[in-house]
Amino acid sequence: MKKLSDKRWFLLTELLILTVTAFSCFILGIRLFNKPNNTLNAMYNAGIDVMGSFICVMLFFGCTGDRKSEIEDSTRWFIMLIGLTSFSFFINEWECYVFGMAKYRTWCLVMNGLTKIIDFALVYYFYRYVRTVLEFKGKTASRFDRIVAILLIPAVLLIIVNMFVPICFSVDADGVFQKEKCYWLVDLYLICVAPPTTVFVLKSNASAKQKTVAISFILIPIVHYLFTKGAHGYATQYGSVLVAIVLIYSVLFSDRSVKLASTKTELYTATKIQKSMLPHVFPPFPDRKEFNIYASMDPAKEVGGDFYDFFLIDDDHLCVVIADVSGKGVPAALFMMASNIVIQGVASTGVSPEEILTTANKKIYSHNPYDMFITVWLGILEISTGKLTASNAGHEYPAIMRARGNFELLRDRHGMVIGAMDDSSYTGYMLQLEPGDKVFVYTDGVPEATDKNSAMFGTERMLEALNKEPDADPEKILKNVQDSVDGFVRNAEQFDDLTMLCLEYKG
Repeated sequence: MKKLSDKRWFLLTELLILTVTAFSCFILGIRLFNKPNNTLNAMYNAGIDVMGSFICVMLFFGCTGDRKSEIEDSTRWFIMLIGLTSFSFFINEWECYVFGMAKYRTWCLVMNGLTKIIDFALVYYFYRYVRTVLEFKGKTASRFDRIVAILLIPAVLLIIVNMFVPICFSVDADGVFQKEKCYWLVDLYLICVAPPTTVFVLKSNASAKQKTVAISFILIPIVHYLFTKGAHGYATQYGSVLVAIVLIYSVLFSDRSVKLASTKTELYTATKIQKSMLPHVFPPFPDRKEFNIYASMDPAKEVGGDFYDFFLIDDDHLCVVIADVSGKGVPAALFMMASNIVIQGVASTGVSPEEILTTANKKIYSHNPYDMFITVWLGILEISTGKLTASNAGHEYPAIMRARGNFELLRDRHGMVIGAMDDSSYTGYMLQLEPGDKVFVYTDGVPEATDKNSAMFGTERMLEALNKEPDADPEKILKNVQDSVDGFVRNAEQFDDLTMLCLEYKG
């Protein structure tokens, strides 16, 4: 079953449920005006059909209110239950309208056939929901999955054949529904599925309330059937099904709220830990007047895979790092923090940038079971002379501004990304910085920021933003770029982490 990630799927489902509800109301109106002899009981049950349709609409929007969040498999199956129940109310309205009308005899037969097929589908979707929520495992559960799916085929075929040969039920010349001797066959699918499903539920490790609502979906319709003695016509069996669905909804989203609150707390903690590992106090070295540095990171999710770092190796050498881990979210953030520690540890030994990347690559590659990788730009500034040595592991080109000039891309030589190959080696290069020169490094979240039409921000716009006020301090330069990106993407969802760092050498 495909995940409900396509917005068009959402739209079609909404239109279907709303249309079915509207037609239920329309059919109710026809019944009230065209059948003046409606009994109070018939009108009451018709009202339940319409009210049930509206409840299904509210449940559907309750399940799908947050379109940006990924929907769990259990919720997808539950949405199918809601949609099918809404459709069942509509069919029940039609069935009740054509009941007892000779000119609509064929329609009555078709509507009753659809009702039985919907019953089968409700049983199947409920089983899939319970199977997903309670996580039945083992060979027995897998075999039963196949049995439940296979038995659905003869059950549906039985109803189709019954349209032409009255095996289970028929409609007489007056348009009145009649049970045949083999009517019990229409309940055979439920009889086959319900007992094993009940056993699975009771033996599962689910909470008591989850077991209760799961069993309620089986028991409530059965109890209703016993109380009504299987009466056909203006029945309210789908109302009893809806009661069970509402119970499931209350437990499903109660549990989800608890889980969501726990997840948000954990993500908040992870975000705080990640931010605490990156330099976040500016100016970072208030006693050092030879340089000025500023950096920022804006993750696409609560936590990100980008990172920047800068630290003094000794009194005369400043190490600057910016990196981008493959992937997003918590896995990328964990890999990012581990990689940052490795790179910082190697850099503290005082070796060259290319040696730092070569050694870090070996360490990260040997502990990388999920084949993640990192792009890195690393530079070491000799503060007393302005000599900047750097090395690039598959990262974006840095932008360099000479004093009283403009920012331009420095198309440096790229090495292999960190973590991809064990024997990767890297080359370094040297830049001589003069007082007033600036170096701007960034992750691909800047040039690849996209608007609602999927157009990219690009390096040309980035350079325009940098050169808006090239003589400004690093903090202002980063703000100009951020404002330009925000103005470009507007309300489009942020696609990637956006990280920037600017270093100004003052001499």
